[in-house]
Amino acid sequence: MILKGNQRGSGQQLATQLLNADNNQRVEILELRGSVAQDLHGAFEEWSACAMATQCLKYLYSLSINPDPRQGGLTRAQYFDLIERAEKELGLSGQPHAVVLHVHNDGREHYHVVWSRIDIDNPKAVHIAHDRLKLRKVAQEFARDHGLTLPSGMRKHGV
Repeated sequence: MILKGNQRGSGQQLATQLLNADNNQRVEILELRGSVAQDLHGAFEEWSACAMATQCLKYLYSLSINPDPRQGGLTRAQYFDLIERAEKELGLSGQPHAVVLHVHNDGREHYHVVWSRIDIDNPKAVHIAHDRLKLRKVAQEFARDHGLTLPSGMRKHGV
């Protein structure tokens, strides 16, 4: 399982990319939290507007979750467990987010999660330091708890 995340701006470009059906047999928005809009472009535009007060340019945190298909994939409940763990570890609990499912033409599926980094109660961006280490820790703990094997570069002490 690979967790890959980054801070970014350009919400409209990201929304278009996430909704692109060219490489995917199916694209589905599974959850949209913290926006009036019920579509990705509208939600990301709202989150961009909130960022304007903070002058934060990279107001989104984008995470892709790619399980190893040789291990049978993950259930929807497992994906959401993993998302909740990542959200907590990154300090994004309660932040607006979108969850998008991609199913490729070969049947392989993966999820994308995009959070707004802007804390609207204290108009500033949520600081995310050492996110790669945090995501690695989440992947290791999740793999241990669900009996999965990680790629050799992500293993720690036999996980």
